[in-house]
Amino acid sequence: MLTIVCYTTEMKNSFGKIPISVTSLNTTSQDSFKHILFIHMSWGGAWAFKNYLKFFAGNGYYAHALDLRGHGSSGGSVEGTTMQNYVEDVRVAVEGLGIHNPIVIGHSMGGLVALMYSAQYGSSATVSLDGSPPIEIQETSVEKVYPASYTAADAGMSKNPIKVMMALRDIPFMQLMKMKFALGVESGIARSDRKRGISISKEDLTQPLLFIGAEKGNSLSFGIGIEKVRKQAEYYDAPVYEIKGATHPGLLFGKHWKQTARSILEWLRENSL
Repeated sequence: MLTIVCYTTEMKNSFGKIPISVTSLNTTSQDSFKHILFIHMSWGGAWAFKNYLKFFAGNGYYAHALDLRGHGSSGGSVEGTTMQNYVEDVRVAVEGLGIHNPIVIGHSMGGLVALMYSAQYGSSATVSLDGSPPIEIQETSVEKVYPASYTAADAGMSKNPIKVMMALRDIPFMQLMKMKFALGVESGIARSDRKRGISISKEDLTQPLLFIGAEKGNSLSFGIGIEKVRKQAEYYDAPVYEIKGATHPGLLFGKHWKQTARSILEWLRENSL
């Protein structure tokens, strides 16, 4: 059963030398001390978790979503940015918010950032939504140089709106258009880091872990795919939930987003988080 409580008006703060913007919805629940920090995908921003902020704040959590450097309202540029730089952006956001060991939830590239952050700085729990895999799960390690910045189209997303609609059938048309215009650019170096492979040993992650995969995660060329999600869960000895009918971005704002959010909430409550 969901417990619906009220939340305060959306707030934005910026922290650090390279200003890292954080959007927050604070619950009015008097007995809550639990914070969730959401980490977005490539080309994304805090906007991708708009539904999740409202959902989790409405269920008694302090909910926060950051814009990684060079994204959204944050400062800096994606050019020259590494995956470790993104991890440090999360650290800056956590310290700026004055919270300790938040629940960290990331989507796609953000899922790998969430695992990296949790292994280095700790978290009370970590959830990877169709997350990019670490080297322990990758089938190959590729040394390749990408442009300093690149778009979703550069990564293989069709420029034909009909083809995109066919690939992402679980996302309403108007939401697809909003996503299209909201997507920015991404770091080529960070992509090189992921293709080369980033090691995150299972011994470095002692907190509860959950992996969620989209049944149709491979509907986009840069999607992760449920099999890679299952392999991550198996390696880290963690539960895995498959969201039937969902595509890679559909986990966040398709018609299955609430099922995904409810699955996370139920798991958190099962683990007293």
